[in-house]
Amino acid sequence: MKAFAYEEFGGSGSLHDLPTPEPGKGQLRIRVAGAGLNPFDVSVISGRLEGMMETRFPLVPGMDASGTVEALGAGVEGWSVGDEVFGSVGKMVLGEGTLGELATVSIGTVARKPGDLDRTVAASIPTAGVTAGVMVDALDVAEGYTIVAVGATGGVGSYLVQLAARRGARVIAVCRSANGDYARGLGAAEVVDHEPGDVVEAVRALAPGGIDGIADMHGDAEQIARLAEQLRPGGHVASAVGAADVDALKPRGIEAVNVQGRVSTGALDWLAGLLTAGEIQYPEIQTFQLADTGAAFDRLATGHVRGKLLVLPG
Repeated sequence: MKAFAYEEFGGSGSLHDLPTPEPGKGQLRIRVAGAGLNPFDVSVISGRLEGMMETRFPLVPGMDASGTVEALGAGVEGWSVGDEVFGSVGKMVLGEGTLGELATVSIGTVARKPGDLDRTVAASIPTAGVTAGVMVDALDVAEGYTIVAVGATGGVGSYLVQLAARRGARVIAVCRSANGDYARGLGAAEVVDHEPGDVVEAVRALAPGGIDGIADMHGDAEQIARLAEQLRPGGHVASAVGAADVDALKPRGIEAVNVQGRVSTGALDWLAGLLTAGEIQYPEIQTFQLADTGAAFDRLATGHVRGKLLVLPG
């Protein structure tokens, strides 16, 4: 099969001809319709996770995918060849990812794709959507809350703004001014441009009575700490990028957590239900062909992607 792979950390990556992957116990082999990219993938190919997880070379990155079942591993029941699925690889090794014509995935981290979902764009859902859902729960978002979403227009942010607004929250989106209309289209009530001035003071001006939660998808720990000074008693901070200082915020009565979006079949079914019901929408999508995956990663590494990047293997 054709796959985009790396021979070493920090390399440029290229198309490889690799053996057809065989599904192991509890796994499916799928023919990939679309593969969704995540910042985690940049960390993998750069080597920042070296030593933390087993890595296999040639390294095929990619966590998320949608596609069609081609083969079943041992012990798999309730699935059939031809089923349409979407989800994440669900493996404890790196390098057996989704950026190829075929991929193997664990049955516990995929779900059946409803007919109303686009079979390619469904690859934008798993990691970003699940992470956003975990963050909204961690923030205990409720009707009337004011939530500041920092990095509101990336993959996770695109889902988080919608999920928070769906619960009745007033969302203040922190993003570039060029993405302001996009953020409002997702449900943000106000937009703060993070480039020209002091984000903290801009938020204070919009919410002089304080805020109830901070959702961080950007990673500026100092900025998050300053924003946290505006939290009302019982406020929450949730960071998808490890910027919440849990110990420092706890004495102030602030519940803080650095979240990880652990993809599961149940979470995917929940998100698919919201999408098919029209309660939320897909993020903006930009697609790349498999041979152009290197350019997609270069784009992702800038940290200024609006919506999601997808790679199409066919």
